[in-house]
Amino acid sequence: MFLCYSRAAKGGEKVFIGREREMKMLNRLYASKKFEFVVLYGRRRVGKTALINHFIQDKPVIYFMGVKNSAGQNLKNLSKSIWEFQTGMPTNAAFSDFQEALETVFRLAAGKRLILAIDEY
Repeated sequence: MFLCYSRAAKGGEKVFIGREREMKMLNRLYASKKFEFVVLYGRRRVGKTALINHFIQDKPVIYFMGVKNSAGQNLKNLSKSIWEFQTGMPTNAAFSDFQEALETVFRLAAGKRLILAIDEY
């Protein structure tokens, strides 16, 4: 797995460097007409999160960053991400369990492309 870096360009904007092969593969899977499931793994600090963030920039996405605290906190955070995607408004609403949350994501994705990005699983 190659490293990827973001560096500041003129004007302070970040430039994504490297990972052309991985971006090409992710875009090919995104363009497919079927359900796709991708697992990104590798050593710490090699740019997995940067790759995810670069890939999802211009796409409909529910992004969730897992925490080590507890399953309950992760359910609250995932719920918040789903509800905010669905309504466009901040909320503290939570699903009763992970199954209900994921079923909602599947309903939201019915008939359209949607990315569920779970980072730090």
